[in-house]
Amino acid sequence: MPQSEPANNNVVLSQADYEIIDVDPHFSRVVKYFRGSDWLKVGLFTASGPAIVTAIEFFESGRKRFHVSPSAFRITAALGFTAGFLNQYAQSSLRFQGAIENSREVRKDRYEIKQRLAQGLSPYKEDESSLSQWLRRTAAANSTHSFNYLGIFPWFNFVNHEHHGVSLKKYYETRPGEEEWGFNLQAPEDKA
Repeated sequence: MPQSEPANNNVVLSQADYEIIDVDPHFSRVVKYFRGSDWLKVGLFTASGPAIVTAIEFFESGRKRFHVSPSAFRITAALGFTAGFLNQYAQSSLRFQGAIENSREVRKDRYEIKQRLAQGLSPYKEDESSLSQWLRRTAAANSTHSFNYLGIFPWFNFVNHEHHGVSLKKYYETRPGEEEWGFNLQAPEDKA
């Protein structure tokens, strides 16, 4: 495998097959970037719990009844939703990491960050955080790559911080198709 090296003003990890968007995305960004198919899978996971319990009850009763208590339905639906949400949260996080196809998310991220930069706002809302620089750095260290262990210990990034593993220089470049957005950004060192 190739060694980690900066390319196109971006951090490239040796296991990244696609462009890295963010190595420690905020919880709300990960959920906001869910695809429709992700929500469909969450729904299927949610429905699978009660369906399995109903099937077991049906076969255990000698194929005579479908009755399952409402509390069993609620518990299995909650477990199914939790499992589905964590599964799709990890999938969305993999897109941020560049481990799976993410062209839709890259375009959405580029528009979102360029818009914030054009408005003079901090790209990752770190100025909205009331935490000190040290606490933001500690939070980033604790939550970076935490999606890998969601099945063991769910841990999410709820802190707005500036440690995202990508260079902001890539947002000052204009890629094909971005001209229509109307952002005329100049890199900080180019400003007079």
